[in-house]
Amino acid sequence: MSSKIGGKFYRRTDFKLSLWYILTFMVSTVIICGFLYLRLSHQLIKEIDQFLLDETTEMEKVLSQGPEEIYFLMRFEDEVMVRKYYPFFFQILDKEGEPLYISKGFGEMGYVIHDEVLTNAKKGRETRERFLSSNRRTPYRIISTPVYRNGKLTEIIQLGTHLRFARKNLVHFRNNILFALLIVLVLGAVGGWTLARRSLSPIGYIASKAQSISSENLNERLNPRGTGDEMDDLILTINDMIARLEGSFKRMAEFTADASHELKTPICAMKGEAEVLLSRERQPEEYQEGLSHFIDRFDHLNRMINDLILLSKSDSSQVELKMEPVRLDLLIEEVCSLFQILAEQKGLAWKANSLQEVMISGDKVRLQQLFTNLIDNAIKYTAKGSIEIAVEKNRDGALVKIKDTGIGIPKVEHEKIFKRFYRVDKSRSKETGGVGLGLSIAEWIAHAHGGRIEVESELDKGSTFTVYLPIQKT
Repeated sequence: MSSKIGGKFYRRTDFKLSLWYILTFMVSTVIICGFLYLRLSHQLIKEIDQFLLDETTEMEKVLSQGPEEIYFLMRFEDEVMVRKYYPFFFQILDKEGEPLYISKGFGEMGYVIHDEVLTNAKKGRETRERFLSSNRRTPYRIISTPVYRNGKLTEIIQLGTHLRFARKNLVHFRNNILFALLIVLVLGAVGGWTLARRSLSPIGYIASKAQSISSENLNERLNPRGTGDEMDDLILTINDMIARLEGSFKRMAEFTADASHELKTPICAMKGEAEVLLSRERQPEEYQEGLSHFIDRFDHLNRMINDLILLSKSDSSQVELKMEPVRLDLLIEEVCSLFQILAEQKGLAWKANSLQEVMISGDKVRLQQLFTNLIDNAIKYTAKGSIEIAVEKNRDGALVKIKDTGIGIPKVEHEKIFKRFYRVDKSRSKETGGVGLGLSIAEWIAHAHGGRIEVESELDKGSTFTVYLPIQKT
């Protein structure tokens, strides 16, 4: 059990963030401290070299009085040997590298002259060396400087000092760095863990709250912290997703209830008519009339089921549109020819003369279904007056206007009429045979073609449905 808990802990995001934070912090600190260590080492050597060069200049002045003046060299040796931190040791060579004078401490270093020193001296260049003493415990720094008189090499001054104090300073600096790294490690671990926990603490709340939300309580929402950071953006995104799910579940429940009701009503009516027909012996004409009623009911149910299947497929994006170039004016003219006789039978004036030539890209069958539903509704809900149909073209696209002088739609109902099974006047819808799916299908077809449907209507004065569709690009 403990191994499982430990494994789960190591997989936690806050642990990984803390680990990466500590590693990044440590690597950055090590790089910075390493740079400072090298920089300090370089600076110490540079200062020591400057000391040696300054003393070399002083020795050149001594030698200018003549190399036979051993007294001056011994006096110079006494001065530089008694220094506490950086005592100097020196030797003077002739141009061939043979020693002319060797100070007391120089020989104890175990230094052996290299050919590079003589070569550089003959070229007028100084040589800087760093080596370990014969016991390999004490590091030394030696600078070999050539001395020229009258353009000729006369002597080589080799001046050196030990680097014990420089090394001691570097060791102290390194120890301080290691101690600081330990403190940084502890502070980085605590700070990284605290920062990771505080940054990721909303995720635990989000996870637990999201797990508690089901189809029974989709009205609940996550509470933003008000910080305006990424976590608040995540919470708002999840709330939007839950709101969409709530809307989908609500529409699904309404759709199921409405579909059940709409299917149940004609089935119960058919059952009642069948029971009446079978309640006693009847004439063949009565049975024939009852069967014809059944056929009408079956046709009504079949249309409604087909509409439900189409809307269900559209919700799941399973309907494929067969897009092709379509002359919209010819399509409207074809649909109008089917309804003109029906309108004239009701005594309605039919006006479909303003059909401007327009070419669009669309599914001809679905577009016919769209305009069939709209024109059919216009005729059904218009008792007297006229039906006007027009096709126009503008820079934004094509538009088809279907205007009637029927019963009209209250303004508060304009946004609702495209909902499934929604009917403004249920009693009148029963008389006309509508179930409230035609406008839903029409709106889906318009949207599938990149268009939209707008309605302008006033109660008892009529309605105008305008379908906007994009024009085919040439």
